[in-house]
Amino acid sequence: MAGITIRITDTNKIPQLIKEIRELRRYAVEVGVFGDDDSFYVMIASVHEFGVTIQQERGSIVIPERSFMRTTFDEKKGEWFEFVKRQLNNVMDFKIDAQTLYARLGAKMVGDIQEKITDLDAPPNAPSTISKKGSSNPLIDSGGLRRSITFRVVPNNA
Repeated sequence: MAGITIRITDTNKIPQLIKEIRELRRYAVEVGVFGDDDSFYVMIASVHEFGVTIQQERGSIVIPERSFMRTTFDEKKGEWFEFVKRQLNNVMDFKIDAQTLYARLGAKMVGDIQEKITDLDAPPNAPSTISKKGSSNPLIDSGGLRRSITFRVVPNNA
């Protein structure tokens, strides 16, 4: 008579799941133009995000606010939340780790902000600015600002 062997394997993944959930709390994603990347584009981003008036001897130059970061956040935060919820399923299934989730979110946020920079058309450039740069897109001249939008996954200090 043949014997029957039964093997019982431990499929309890709760300890691993708890570890992954803790990892999610250890990180955050930062998106923007970082000073250590190129301080020129940090200044350009700030000027356009908030606007500025430059005083000169012959009068003042007003660069109006053309928010591309804050407005993208306001417009996309619900979409980004849903994206994270979908990615959490991948974490729970052990397909990705916490840092990968944040990297995917960062890449999505960068893409959305870059799209906003490309699509933003108000307030328009002054006619003299359009003439000088050959384009009416207020936030794109050489494309440097758009390219300077990046993300980084950082330790969460909150």
